[in-house]
Amino acid sequence: MSKFSREHDTDNPWLTLAEIAEELRVNPATVRLWISRGRLKAMRAGQRKLLVRRSELDRMLVASDPAKQPEPREPRKPEPLRPVFDRPLAGQVARARAHMDPTVIPAAIKRMQEAEAVFDTAVSASNNAPPDPGFPSRLRAVAAACLQRAEALDQASRIPGFRWTPVSAPDPVIRSHELRPGGNRPGAPHKWQTYDMAVERLSIAVQGNVISLVSHEFREIGWVLNEIADELESTADEQHR
Repeated sequence: MSKFSREHDTDNPWLTLAEIAEELRVNPATVRLWISRGRLKAMRAGQRKLLVRRSELDRMLVASDPAKQPEPREPRKPEPLRPVFDRPLAGQVARARAHMDPTVIPAAIKRMQEAEAVFDTAVSASNNAPPDPGFPSRLRAVAAACLQRAEALDQASRIPGFRWTPVSAPDPVIRSHELRPGGNRPGAPHKWQTYDMAVERLSIAVQGNVISLVSHEFREIGWVLNEIADELESTADEQHR
């Protein structure tokens, strides 16, 4: 009997990729992508089979939960792919909602709608303008919109029964013309690489229904775009001295 089968029924069992995909409501290919990018550690059990410890899956989910993350080094001001949805009420969810302020859910939906509108406006402005002296300000607008979306998602995630609506064809997520890979993007290449990786992770996260994963990647994108804008504005100030 292999070590995997002997340990399967312990407090920290091995999970197949199919079991993880079913639990998180994502495609098994998404789980494989998390593993290939180092977000999720797996052990090979045979030529084609991969197994993941329950503790490792829990670690990844906690790492993606904004409530568990440390505050950024500098205060970041949150401003404003799909809205969250309300799953059928049953049992625990129904009981939890029975004691809620009835205005909470409409307010959460309104915040989501407002954040989505601001996001669409910022990305549209970035998509229809070439890089020019206004480039940093457009970066900040997209960053602010991402942070607002993250904040709206965080608040909605605290309401029992809310989930992210999976998106079957998420590409492109935030691929405006001037922010696309290979474009004429001023700024440090390694920061743009961080941005590209966060966008790719967001494209994966929106295919599932875990709000915290989606929120985390929106927040990461907002932070890195603000950092790029800071760098560009600092460079411009030095050149004008």
